Amino acid sequence: MNLKTLLLASASGLALISCSPTLKVKQLDEKTGQLPTETKIMPNEILAEKSINLNDYNQFLFIKKSGVNMEKYESYVTQTLKNIGGFKKIYTQAELEQYVIQNNLTDKVTSISDNIGLLNLQKQVGNFLVCESNVEFLGGYNYQFTFKIKNPATAETVLDIKHQAFNWGGLDRPLFNPVFNYYIDWTKKNTK
Repeated sequence: MNLKTLLLASASGLALISCSPTLKVKQLDEKTGQLPTETKIMPNEILAEKSINLNDYNQFLFIKKSGVNMEKYESYVTQTLKNIGGFKKIYTQAELEQYVIQNNLTDKVTSISDNIGLLNLQKQVGNFLVCESNVEFLGGYNYQFTFKIKNPATAETVLDIKHQAFNWGGLDRPLFNPVFNYYIDWTKKNTK
């Protein structure tokens, strides 16, 4: 193998490794209660942050299908939020639809995909929160993670983070974990 072929093969391998999201669900560090990352969320990345008594809403968190690219990240986001805790139950779209059917709520809740349907569900089952998120490829090695928590009773966004990161060795540490760590801090501040 000549030097040119070796360099080309090495560069191709490095590019494949560096662009791939690892998406391995991690447990929270026992000492810090956080996920591993070297990155902090900057103030300009917080688009909304409201105080809310999470004890009044901890019945469940609904992970709503919201972004066009979220299908491949849904399991990772859902499992990470389950590891973080704070809610008695976390539902994906399919699980919440099943809950509505099994509890004979279909006459009162015709959809869980829009604000009116979620308000109707809230009226039937009590307070809960909705998580909407999306990952967007911005070009090159740049990605953006949008993460929102909404109150279906008011359709108000109580937490909205838009964070960008450079993907060199996976998306976990630079893109997802800083957002999840900010969410962890927000839940602690709002649990009374």
